[in-house]
Amino acid sequence: MSTRVRIEEYTALGDFVRSSFVKHQPDLLVRYPKLNATFLADFTALLTEIKTLESSLILTEAQKTATTLLYAEADVVNKELTFLASYVKNAGLNNGIVTDLKKALDTSNIEGAVLKMEALHQYILLHSAELEDEGMLATFPAAFAVHKTSIEAKNAVQNDYMNARKTLTDANQSKYKDLYGMIMKIMNAGKLVFYNTVTRDEFSVSKVLGRMRSTGSGGGGTTP
Repeated sequence: MSTRVRIEEYTALGDFVRSSFVKHQPDLLVRYPKLNATFLADFTALLTEIKTLESSLILTEAQKTATTLLYAEADVVNKELTFLASYVKNAGLNNGIVTDLKKALDTSNIEGAVLKMEALHQYILLHSAELEDEGMLATFPAAFAVHKTSIEAKNAVQNDYMNARKTLTDANQSKYKDLYGMIMKIMNAGKLVFYNTVTRDEFSVSKVLGRMRSTGSGGGGTTP
C-alpha cells in the first residue's frame, strides 16, 4: 500500500487524526504545549472549510454510475479484443494496433484508448473481409463503433469531475498545504509521545491510511 497521501484524502485523514488528537490531547500537551485549544480550534476550522469547499464536488449518483459503467464497458471491449487479436494474427495482419489498445485498457488509460479505438475501427473496416474469414462477426465493426462513442461520452463525464476537482485544489493550494502541515504536526508529535505503545498506531501515517482506505475514503492525486 502506498503511504503517499493523496490530496483528496486530506479531509478524510484530517477526520481520523482529529479524533485521536482530541482523545489524547492532554498527553500531547505535556510535551507539545502549542498543540493547545487554539491549535485544535484552528485545525477544526480549516478542516471544516476545506470539507465545505469539497462538498460541491461530491459525485452525483449519475456520475458514479457513469464511472462504473465506463470501466465495465472498457472491460467488455478488452475481452472482445482478445478474439480480434487472434483473427488479426491468423489473417497474417499486423497485430500491433490491437496490442496497443489492449495495453491502454489494461492500464485504465481511457484517454489513450479512445484515440486508439478510432484507428482500430478504421483498420477493422479496411481488413473486414480477411477478418471475417477468420471468424470475426460482420456486425463487429458497427458494434465496436458504438462502444467507442459510448466510452467517449462516459469518459467526458468523468473528465468534467476531475477538471472541477483540479480547479478547486489549484485555487486553494495554500489551504490544503496548511491542513496537511497541521495533520503532520499532530502525527509527528503523537508518534514520539506514544512511542512503544499501541496508541502510536493512531499517529502512524501507514496505519491510519490503511484504516481510512479500508473504509472507502479518499481517491487519486499526490501531496502538494
